[in-house]
Amino acid sequence: KLVIAHVIFGNTYSYTPQRWIEEIKMASAQGIDGFALNFGYDYWQADQMQSAYDAATASGTGFKMFFSLDMSVLRCDDDDTIRSYINKFKNHPAQLKDASGNMWITTFDGGNCKTDAQWNNVLRTNGVGIKFVPGFFNDETYTKMKEYFPSINGDFWWGPAWPKYNNVIDWSEDNYRIERSGLTRPQDVYMSSVAPAFYVHYDGRNRVLRSDDHLYARRWEDLVSHRNVVDALQIVTWNDYGESTYIGPIRQDMPTGTTWVPGFDHTPFLEMTGYYASAFKTGQYPTITSDKVFFWGRPHSKYAVATNDSVGRPVNWDWTDDLLWIVLFSTGSGSLKVTMGSSSSTFSVSAGVNKFTLPLAQASSVTTVLTRNGATVFNFQSDAVTYTSGNPSKYNWNYAAAAGP
Repeated sequence: KLVIAHVIFGNTYSYTPQRWIEEIKMASAQGIDGFALNFGYDYWQADQMQSAYDAATASGTGFKMFFSLDMSVLRCDDDDTIRSYINKFKNHPAQLKDASGNMWITTFDGGNCKTDAQWNNVLRTNGVGIKFVPGFFNDETYTKMKEYFPSINGDFWWGPAWPKYNNVIDWSEDNYRIERSGLTRPQDVYMSSVAPAFYVHYDGRNRVLRSDDHLYARRWEDLVSHRNVVDALQIVTWNDYGESTYIGPIRQDMPTGTTWVPGFDHTPFLEMTGYYASAFKTGQYPTITSDKVFFWGRPHSKYAVATNDSVGRPVNWDWTDDLLWIVLFSTGSGSLKVTMGSSSSTFSVSAGVNKFTLPLAQASSVTTVLTRNGATVFNFQSDAVTYTSGNPSKYNWNYAAAAGP
């Protein structure tokens, strides 16, 4: 089993080798095996790719890299660009390969390359073995995957990381994809996805997908339950700030106008990842050895009306609840009191993963107190998650998250 994090390479322009090493070590410490590098035509990306691969080796973690061809930018008839990357990194020690020595390659879309011959011409004409696990979006393409692309080696599907509609996430999207792909050979790979949220707020691209219901934890639990049919998964993403899907640290390289990200830390989701990645790989949830609380929430009500936002309220704005989402990793029974301004509740806790909610209330911090056998285990307060009951200047459906102690 592989756990991969998807990296938007366009958001790494300012990365130094040391920053790559730092983030690789952060990811590896949480059970992430490698980065899928989503790249296009930017002139600087080849050199930065070299830096990323070299950093993976220098990190001493065994971390791997592989290509995610961004086919919203790259062309399937552009043999030279794609082949040049393959030839440059085919023998790099950090390149992810299968047991037969074939290079892993995936895509962001690419279903408009309609024939197997097109892909083989790009990928398999330079004497390099390729394990091709594309992520096609076009319905006709993936429902006829075996017919159109008999030589591909698997299927990657972004879609099931979020509910398709205003509902609690379930396994239906994965099931639909697996059944219709026709990829039933023992060597075929199914790579699925998990994400903490989705919100984008640019002019002309402005929507939210339901990210409530403890989405990140619940989705991981679905993946663990169905690990018999999932060979690998991508965390989507490490650093896509524009769509609010990031679990890595916030860096300076993000699209202009991405106002909903600064100050909205998602690394608590990364801290949660190690527990679930271990369970996905082994089939056994690890023993929780220390008590830790995670919580996240949005900065204003879904009913709020922004006072200075020309983009407007996002599509699906009402696919959300005005709640604080709480996950507790607990070593034993006890009680957890959570307070956010005038909103407060005490919850009974059992050993394992506990999930709770609290109505959001005007506050500049959240306090959590865990007690067990009459003694305080921790009293953790964070000002990372705040909330206004009034009208904000700009709309923001992104989450801010905290974890402690």
